Formats: sequence, C-alpha cells, structure tokens
Amino acid sequence: MTLIAPNGESTVEESPLLLAPGLNREAARTSDVAPRSLDAGITWACLTSGALMCLSPLQYGYHIAELNTPKGIITTCDKDAVHWASLPLCLPMNDAMFSLATSVFAVGGLLGSLSAGWMAERWGRRGALVYNSAFFVLGPLLMALAISPAMLIIGRFVSGIGSGVAVVIAPLYLSEIAPVKYRGTLNLLNQLSIVLGILFTLTVGMLLNEGPYWRLSVGFGLVLACLHLSVIAFAVESPRYLWSRNRRAEARNILRKLRQTANIDNEVAGWQSIAHSDTDGAQPARLEASCETPDPDNAHEPPLTGNTRDDIVKANDEDELLELRSERNSVTIFNIFTFAEYRKPWMLVLLLQFGQQLSGINTVFFYSSSVLEKIFSSHVSSILTVMIGVLNVLATASGALIVDRFGRRPLLFSSMAAMAVSVTLLGLGLALKLNMLAVVSLYLVVASFAPGYGPVPFLLGTEFFDVRAAGAGGSWALAANWVGTFMVAVAFLPLQNLMGEWVFAIFVSALIVCGVVFYFKIPETKGHTIEEIAKKLK
Repeated sequence: MTLIAPNGESTVEESPLLLAPGLNREAARTSDVAPRSLDAGITWACLTSGALMCLSPLQYGYHIAELNTPKGIITTCDKDAVHWASLPLCLPMNDAMFSLATSVFAVGGLLGSLSAGWMAERWGRRGALVYNSAFFVLGPLLMALAISPAMLIIGRFVSGIGSGVAVVIAPLYLSEIAPVKYRGTLNLLNQLSIVLGILFTLTVGMLLNEGPYWRLSVGFGLVLACLHLSVIAFAVESPRYLWSRNRRAEARNILRKLRQTANIDNEVAGWQSIAHSDTDGAQPARLEASCETPDPDNAHEPPLTGNTRDDIVKANDEDELLELRSERNSVTIFNIFTFAEYRKPWMLVLLLQFGQQLSGINTVFFYSSSVLEKIFSSHVSSILTVMIGVLNVLATASGALIVDRFGRRPLLFSSMAAMAVSVTLLGLGLALKLNMLAVVSLYLVVASFAPGYGPVPFLLGTEFFDVRAAGAGGSWALAANWVGTFMVAVAFLPLQNLMGEWVFAIFVSALIVCGVVFYFKIPETKGHTIEEIAKKLK
C-alpha cells in the first residue's frame, strides 16, 4: 500500500502478508522499482511447487506401463520359481483377459478425468490431489495382493481413476502458476513426470521379472503414493484458483512468492479483465444496490446475469452474493458446450487428445515387449524396452527446452510429420520381417512423439480455457484421451490378427487427417496470456 509522508515523499506500508518469504525488501518498497511479474522467469518457489504436484502424474506414468514387462510371469507360472505360500505364484490369463486387465485402466481413467474438474473446483488443485491419493494407495494394494485375475483388474481400474484425476489437474495447476513467458516450459514438467514414471516402471519390471516378484513391481506404486502424500503440503495452492474463490489477499501473497516480486498488478489485472467481461451492464446495478464502498479487489468480479437487481436484493450479505454469482456462472462438464465462447476450444481439445491416442503411441508402451520378444530373447527385449523409456525421457526434456522458443505449432506439426514416417517404417519392418528396421522404428516413434505430440495437447488444453472453464475443459480433454487409449488397447491385437501389419496404416491416416485439421484451426499460443488466447478462440 502506497502512503504519502508529511514531507511529500511516497512510502510503502510494509505488511508481512504482502511480502513473500525471501523477497528483497528494497525491491518491494515500490512497485515502480520492482520487476513486473509478467516479465518474471521460473523461480525456485514456482519450480518446487510444480515438481511436488507432478509426483501425481508420475504415478500415472508408472501405472500405465506396469503390466508391460511382467506379462509373461503374471500369466504363466514358472514352477521352478520361488513360491510365496500365501499368494498364488501367477494369475493364468488368456490374451483377451490380459487385454482387459490392460484396457480397464483406461475405463477408470475416463471416470477419474470426468470427476477431476469437480474435484479441482470443490477442493482446489492441491486439495483434489491429496484426496486423489486414496486411489493411488488402494489400487497397488489390490494388485500386489491379487489372488485372482478379477482382483488384479479391479486394482488396475482403481489406479486408473487416480491417474485420470492426476493428468487433468497437474497440467492445469502448472499453467496457473507458470509465468506467461515460460508457461510451455513449466507445463512440460507434467509430460516429463509421466515419462519418468514409465521409465521407472519399466526398470523395476525388468529387475523384478522373475517368479512372484511381479507383485512387488505392481505394488511399488504404494510407495510413490505415500511419498506424494508426505510432501504435497509444501506446494502452494494455485493463486488463480484462490482468486476465483474471492480469496484475493491469499492469492496475491502466493503470487508474490511464486514470482519473487511485489509488482504483480499487471498480471492480476488480466484475471480481473476476464471477470469484468463476463457480462456488461450489470455492474452499475450491483453498485447502486449496495450501500457499501466496493473493495477495489472486487471491482471487476463477474456481474450477475438475468434479473440482477432482484438477485442482489435477495442476497443478505456479500458472501451470499458471491455464492449466487458462482452458481449462475459456473461451468461444468455438463454445460461447458452450451457456452458459445467455450464451444470451439472444447472441440479442439477433444480432437487433440483423441487424435493423440489414434497416433498409435500406446501400442509402443503397451505391447513393445511383445513385439520385441518376437525378435529377441525375453531378457534382451526387456533391456530394449527400458531403453525406449530412456529415449522417451530425453526427447521430452528436449521439448521442454524449445517449446517456448519455437512455439506450440512448429513443435506439434514437426512431431506429427515425423511420427507418420516412423509408424509407416514400423509397419513395414514388421511386415517384411526386417528386424532391425522394426526396432529402430520403435525408437523413432518415441523420439518423434515425446517432444511434440506428447506434451503439446496437454499444454494447449490448459491454455484454451480461462480459469472459469479450466476444470471442465480439462476433464473433457482427458476423457477423450482415455476413450482413445481404451479403444486402441482393446482393438490393436484383434485388428493386428485380422489385418496384419496393415493395422499401422490406420495410425498413419489418423496422423495425416488430424494434422490438416490442426493446421487450419489451432492458433499459436506462445507468449500470450490465457485470457488473450481465450479471446482469439472466440
């Protein structure tokens, strides 16, 4: 707060509530001197909070590939292996049953994704992930202690629910705490954590690929869940979420901490502009009906629609008014497509996520071991599968370094074009029995996907919606992803048996069609605030 001293000089009233820990007090003494938060880089406070929240999508990565390597010892008993008297050595399953165990994970993910928006609005971004940890605890327990295929399948389903929630809320949170100039870089922490989880589960699966030790492999997710629960309290809540809940002072305080500067007015003004533009003409009615002087922080809240004056008269106090406004303007998974301003981004994120799965990428992670075992021994194929995970991490990390330099569109289209070539080569290598071409193509598919078509749909899904529709939009986006995941997981092996290696032509066709649509419909979002992007999509 700026005050005028008796000598005519301006001073700043210092309050511990307004100064973030570690903030230079001299820089905070006047907003004219302090650097603008819109020009800030990624601070340690921002990076730490983002990394802690990304332990949740890391668990998704771990679970999505956990049945890849140990498939053989889960479905077929090795009578010479060590026996655990209290639990079956294996859970005999045919290919159809194992495909169900693999794909039911996507069914749980679909339910989790559709619930994530409500959870994020009800408990906040951080609170929702805390409650979501219950699924990540129960799922691994059921799988590790499974005495039948049905119990294993239920455990996969429960883990899928937790994963569905995680991959909606984590990228949303990252976009909301990230500086505008580095939103793409920070958001790729989400994809990086997923691929690290995949690498981790492939490594654990290789090391424990013997006898009953597959139970330790699928149960290790419990350790990750407990680790996440123990550290998530050190992450801050999203300031944009707090602002949308009228917790303005707390939101400002956290934003100062994340940006390490006191000059946050320009960034906050962007949040206010969206609230102010919801409806026109109702704000004067609200001021006229109120006898109190409006709070400057609340001056640009979204006005009420409909009979505003009658609504205000019925509101006994400010809390009732805010609650009424929230109910009138709330965006949910059931009504988001009824808002004209959200209809186009809603359709685009559905196609981005569904198209991502139709690229065939999950055939690499679900069935890479099966493909490689046709060519190499079980031990060699396990090592090659782990190397796919290593490449996935390295390629994703490279994408994080360039996404805010070159933009979203160049990264997306170059990735899709390279994938179309790589998937074609993979199909040819398998069809013509060219073993080395098939192996190299598996790696090329991952290297093409990881820096672009992997993370960019998640990033754009958080950039296309303002805070009002972020939860609902993210839920629909990931629901489309899970539907695609389930379809590919269920249909790939039967289609491969029916069509042979021509099944890969479906993936190439999907890449080409989606690429053409994205080229004409998706704008560049690099360097723009979420509010500016929302206006471009209207």
